[in-house]
Amino acid sequence: MMKKCILSIMLLAFAMSIAIAQDDEYQVKETKTVLGKNTKARGFGSLDLKVSKFKNDHALLVGVHGGVILDNRFVLGLGGYGLTTNVDFEGTDPTGKQYLYGGYGGLVLGAVIAPREIVHIYIPVLIGAGGMEVTDQNYFQGHFDSNYFSESSAFFVVEPGVEIEINMTKFFKIGIGGSYRWIRESNLVNITDNDLSNFSGQISFKFGSFR
Repeated sequence: MMKKCILSIMLLAFAMSIAIAQDDEYQVKETKTVLGKNTKARGFGSLDLKVSKFKNDHALLVGVHGGVILDNRFVLGLGGYGLTTNVDFEGTDPTGKQYLYGGYGGLVLGAVIAPREIVHIYIPVLIGAGGMEVTDQNYFQGHFDSNYFSESSAFFVVEPGVEIEINMTKFFKIGIGGSYRWIRESNLVNITDNDLSNFSGQISFKFGSFR
């Protein structure tokens, strides 16, 4: 009996010594993560101007995007854009032109290639949603006008793009590039998803800590 007790104590002590050794090893080896402890996160904001087409009519979209840049290479943020010019077209109502209003926004993911170089590449992707409204020329005269017409719809949007960025200073960049606005799930009588989807040319003015 005594031998069994001594043997049990020895086995317990051995197991405890292994557990303590493993615990010390885990303390030396830190838990591995996607972003290391030396990852640097810096904030930025950008004013963006986009020229595009909606149902064959040229339009200007103005918006912003911003967030954080991780290690000067990976971008995580939010962005949003809205129509600032009149987009008119002939719709289902033969008595007058129809007008398009609206915008979109969402999550922005991006990658920066060779950020230390004066001229480098930025590849962003916006994933989100938006809304558009179609009105006739009398819409803004008020709802007392019986001739006004309006329809609206939400939609899903994905907009990948590419920009050439120029480091003007350590706190200011200019980006010039293009993107493709891919819209689906809209439900408008006068305009289709393909009418809303198109290429855009853009220029961006970015402010932040890019060191």
